[in-house]
Amino acid sequence: MRTIDVGGKFDTLRRASAYGRIRLSPDTIKLIRDKKLPKGDLIEATKLTGIFGAKRTGEILPFCHPISLDFVEVGVKVNDNSIEVFSTVSGIARTGYEMEALTAVSTALLNVYDMCKGVDDSMVIEEIRLTEKSGGKSDWKRDLSGVKVNVLSQKEELKKLALSYLIELGAQESKDAQVLVVIGEPFNIEEELKALECVIALYDFRNSPNLIGEEIKVGRDDKGTLVILLPGREEKVRLFFETFGGIIGSLL
Repeated sequence: MRTIDVGGKFDTLRRASAYGRIRLSPDTIKLIRDKKLPKGDLIEATKLTGIFGAKRTGEILPFCHPISLDFVEVGVKVNDNSIEVFSTVSGIARTGYEMEALTAVSTALLNVYDMCKGVDDSMVIEEIRLTEKSGGKSDWKRDLSGVKVNVLSQKEELKKLALSYLIELGAQESKDAQVLVVIGEPFNIEEELKALECVIALYDFRNSPNLIGEEIKVGRDDKGTLVILLPGREEKVRLFFETFGGIIGSLL
């Protein structure tokens, strides 16, 4: 058993929301609205329990990474024969907040059950589901369907490796390329994409600080072709495509 390695992912702004519902008797609902439950104010206690649950997700679920939370909100809606719970969790991290949002709703509903179990034995937790998630790779990754690519390298194994990543993204190999990947060879870039290069350099350094001098370059040649210059090392090729391959389509 192991957790998923998220070391190659971006730190991006991510958000997730979840929903849950528990059915109760009308008499119990009246006690809740009148704030006459023996354990106190259910609505505020449920909100606090949900926030606490979101913060403790990494301790409750062993395969969830403990990630920082920038924002947690839990809402409670009291109906005639049910209570609905809504949660939203967000932050900047390498992995999403789906489980934090779901745990917030789950613990909130369990709090409702706990506070009402002495007066209502008909309760049923009917639904818990994710309603929204954003900020992950699926939001910004673009495939390369129909895009022509070419790879230049004296090392055949690195050329095949780069092509395999590009083909997986949907690209087609062609001499008349829209994207040119050059591995371990000099090539003139007319216009460098400095901002992107800085982001790549940061992640590159975090993964291979001992190879800081072997930089990855991205830009365009004098014909407007997108050019990606990679050092002649397998780890550099893998780093670029596994972490940044999904944004190539956005640069075209």
